[in-house]
Amino acid sequence: MAEWQSGRKVWKMIQFSKQDKEFIMENFENAKDIFTEQDIKKVLRVIDDLIMYKGFDENYNLNDLGRKAQRVYDSIYYNNANPADGL
Repeated sequence: MAEWQSGRKVWKMIQFSKQDKEFIMENFENAKDIFTEQDIKKVLRVIDDLIMYKGFDENYNLNDLGRKAQRVYDSIYYNNANPADGL
């Protein structure tokens, strides 16, 4: 995630809550890569992929994993959203 300060691009780390980190560590083998990613859209896409592939029951309703993943997605989005980034 980039931010412009004094005409230059400054990289900011994506902010994760304690609950976000715990969920990611439990559900992704590449958790370290997710935590070091600088593009929030990529992080959100990975979580969205988990929701799409494992987050629904046979009736296409969110299951427990899907609800937890959606809360993490929302938390990361709202804690890092910047209108200048198009989020």
